[in-house]
Amino acid sequence: MTKKRKFDQIRDLILNTIGSDKKTINQIAANSKINWKTVDRHIIYLIGKGMVKEVFSSPYVKIVELTEKGKEYLEVVSA
Repeated sequence: MTKKRKFDQIRDLILNTIGSDKKTINQIAANSKINWKTVDRHIIYLIGKGMVKEVFSSPYVKIVELTEKGKEYLEVVSA
């Protein structure tokens, strides 16, 4: 049986996957190997925390990028 990842592990993986680029939800899901619906739900949380911002949104596509707060968080976690 595989061990379930915790929310903070999933969010850290999502933030690392976004990196310095703008990415769609599907790109993040494919690169991180996380279900797109899970990515979408965690992105909503990360937007609320100010770590990610929506650059573009339509009914079919959502593009996000890291904010300065998100970049600073990744530097602290990576160190």
